[in-house]
Amino acid sequence: MVTREGKVLIYLPEPRGLVSGGRLEPAWMPVFYNPAMEFNRDLSVLVLSSYASLYAPKRPFTVAEPLAATGVRCIRYALESEGVGRVYCGDVDREAYELIEKNVALNGIWHKVSFARRDANALLSDLKGKGVPVLAVDIDPYGSPVPFLDSAINLVGNGGLLMVTATDTAVLEGSKRSKALRRYGCKLQKIPQSKEVAARVLLGYIARAAARYDKWIRPLLSLYVDYYVRVFVLVGRSSSRSLRMVEEELGMLRICKNSLAHFEECEEKDSIGPLWRGDLFDLPLLQDLLARARAQVYLSSQQRIIEILELAREEARLQRFVHQRTDAISSALKARTPKLEEVIGRLREKGYDATPTLFSPTGFRSNAPLSEILSSFLP
Repeated sequence: MVTREGKVLIYLPEPRGLVSGGRLEPAWMPVFYNPAMEFNRDLSVLVLSSYASLYAPKRPFTVAEPLAATGVRCIRYALESEGVGRVYCGDVDREAYELIEKNVALNGIWHKVSFARRDANALLSDLKGKGVPVLAVDIDPYGSPVPFLDSAINLVGNGGLLMVTATDTAVLEGSKRSKALRRYGCKLQKIPQSKEVAARVLLGYIARAAARYDKWIRPLLSLYVDYYVRVFVLVGRSSSRSLRMVEEELGMLRICKNSLAHFEECEEKDSIGPLWRGDLFDLPLLQDLLARARAQVYLSSQQRIIEILELAREEARLQRFVHQRTDAISSALKARTPKLEEVIGRLREKGYDATPTLFSPTGFRSNAPLSEILSSFLP
């Protein structure tokens, strides 16, 4: 079976017998391919191009994608992303390796894609050992990225880009407390802001892992989309900046009364963390991404990408204020739940800034004191 995604053609395993309830079940395929992740891949192609334009210390540069499955992501990077010279990809599964070979041949890009049948960490370590100058690494596993992050961070070059997906959202959101403590080193519990917490827990773990190699990170784009977290971060090398990052950008999130959450002082019921308390978005990148997304009409998820980036650009100015949720606050106050627009309007009338958030359809960010936020819900 051949299908098209973006500008590439790919062979897929025959889907007969793999359909349930009218939809394809990716986990049943002999080589994993999830059409629902096309948005993820569309966006990643754009981010890699924006990174090349704004932040890459050199062009062309090399990309590593060690969990390649069908190879669609690494082939799209090679053909669609600006600035990419060569892509190294691989998969430990024999059928996946053979499918990557077929797909590289189908798209005629032997000169840009190198592939191997290797364990992901072994592939990354091999590139490091051979001194291959890799500037961008994409870790897109089924489950937690933790087993691969040390190898990825160790490999990515100074000024490079690390792209990470995590689908273990029940852990990152605090529903599985013991596993969150074991896997991410975080004391967590489920709170209304759990989707933002998930992104900040992942970023915090990446930051601590980077610090072990005297490296620092700066998030460019952080999302919780559908059923996964996806983050894009710059990685640099500096022991002093790495230490400053650990001291200033990691901390505990206070769980306040009335379902509020804050990094600063509040009438505290508990706290969770440590997690990332710094920026989630980079405004120059968002501006560049939006321009690219509007121009790339071939992307099947173009409109969704534009809508998400426009909202991210709006909330970026308040990204250091944790979002609050209208439904959770109203429930705690035993009050009517106002429309999101009402709350934002009331806060702006008081002279504060407020925006919706990507992390919840009932959520908003504001620089207003918590007391003023609560008063916006009362008659």
